[in-house]
Amino acid sequence: MTCVLLIRPLEDALPLAKILKSKGVESLLHPLFEPRFLPLSPLKAPQALIITSKNALRALEGYEELKEVPLYVVGDQTARLARERGFLKVLSASGTTQELTKLILDHAHPEKGVLYHFAGEIMKGNIVHELRFRGFDAERHIVYHIQEAENLPEPLLLDLQNEKISHVMFFSPHTTTIFVKLIIKNALEKIASRMTALCLSQDVAGKAEFLDWKKIWVSPQPATQNMTGYFDEEKQKNK
Repeated sequence: MTCVLLIRPLEDALPLAKILKSKGVESLLHPLFEPRFLPLSPLKAPQALIITSKNALRALEGYEELKEVPLYVVGDQTARLARERGFLKVLSASGTTQELTKLILDHAHPEKGVLYHFAGEIMKGNIVHELRFRGFDAERHIVYHIQEAENLPEPLLLDLQNEKISHVMFFSPHTTTIFVKLIIKNALEKIASRMTALCLSQDVAGKAEFLDWKKIWVSPQPATQNMTGYFDEEKQKNK
């Protein structure tokens, strides 16, 4: 039986579980980390805000004055959430920081104010460095950190031991490492050999490779629809 483990916070896991259910795929929700938001420092003459995760966007909750400032976001899912939350001008890349940088360079101007990148403590790449190199005034502000589970929740431990889980979805290198460390801590490495790791990108897969999985699958594009599309592909293969 196909059953997918989702380790994301419920705010992200519940919509994903709904999509999986529409495809006839069962999921188990066991969050292993939660974002902890930090207060924003005052912004001086913002030209635009750069958002590379949904959690960075959620950190802006309550700062109504920022909703009129243009947003550059990394992908369509984050763009949709930004519009739902009332941001008036949202420009979206297609899932990578390289594409986001190009989008900013195509639309922003070095002399029209500061570009503020809101991000977590741990992130891939350095978009601010690239923008400064191109002559922009850019700053990175850390607006959240990730609080990791110290151990596997008892219900998840039982689900793993009872081999209820066939697939695990991973969306970032950091959160993949959280899962891998907890599996090793509980001496459950052999269980991974009976599960498939579904990875958003090659960077994510690189962290998953610390366990010996039945299979590691990497999404062709870093987007949620591609991740859930894995099961459509599998159905076609099995026809």
